[in-house]
Amino acid sequence: MAVEVIAGRRMGVRYAGIGEPAVLLHCSLAHSGAWGGVMTGLADRLSMLAVDLPGHGETEFDPASDGQTQACETTIALLERMDRPVHLIGHSFGATVAIRIAVARPGLVASLSLYEPVYFSLLAEGNPEAHARERADASQFLTHLVAGDMHTAAVLFLELWGGPGGFKSMSKPQQDYILKTIPHILDNSRSVMEGHQGSVDLSKVANIKAPFLLMEGGLSPEPIRMLNDLIVATLPTVQRHVFETAAHMGPISHAPDVTRVVRAFLFGDET
Repeated sequence: MAVEVIAGRRMGVRYAGIGEPAVLLHCSLAHSGAWGGVMTGLADRLSMLAVDLPGHGETEFDPASDGQTQACETTIALLERMDRPVHLIGHSFGATVAIRIAVARPGLVASLSLYEPVYFSLLAEGNPEAHARERADASQFLTHLVAGDMHTAAVLFLELWGGPGGFKSMSKPQQDYILKTIPHILDNSRSVMEGHQGSVDLSKVANIKAPFLLMEGGLSPEPIRMLNDLIVATLPTVQRHVFETAAHMGPISHAPDVTRVVRAFLFGDET
């Protein structure tokens, strides 16, 4: 683990592996260490850099800007240091950052391997009913965030996205970290739920040229499937893979399976 200043921001980064360059972007409430299992499985194929997103791990957050914009700026600064296009591997909110970068700076991106990008603003355009459902589900924990009740917000958020046991099954240090970072869910939700300056729409997704692997868990919330249906319909060249026994936290809970599918996508390795 290292701490570097990138695009003027203090940022936590982890390096691993040899081979073609890749940058890994984690989900909300996690940190770069969440990629440990995947990085181990790809270390002989990729020279990887996993980053702590703004407000997570060792990366600072600037309240003057939204978290997705900050994540894009710092990740682009990292990509610009590379001598060739880079494979982007993203999970959930981190995957939305990867999509936005692929749209804004396509020349920097060699491929996209994304697990459940939660870019729900795309549903507002392509499936308004599903978008309304997701807004209703999110309101259950966002209401508590706005009221400052971080504990209840954390319990509800992790019941929806974190898998069995959720917040109550975590150790005290893990719970403390969740309570520290969960205020960023409010900011991140605005970035991915509503259109805003710099956000992505379906016409921009349709123009992505980089090879695109779209992954999801068979046990994930239904809006994920609806969103991925929409992305595939918009960009038919996308390769899609469903991990039937996984949910939203597949890159952690099913890291070897995710690794095998990414290896097959990028290099044709047998799964």
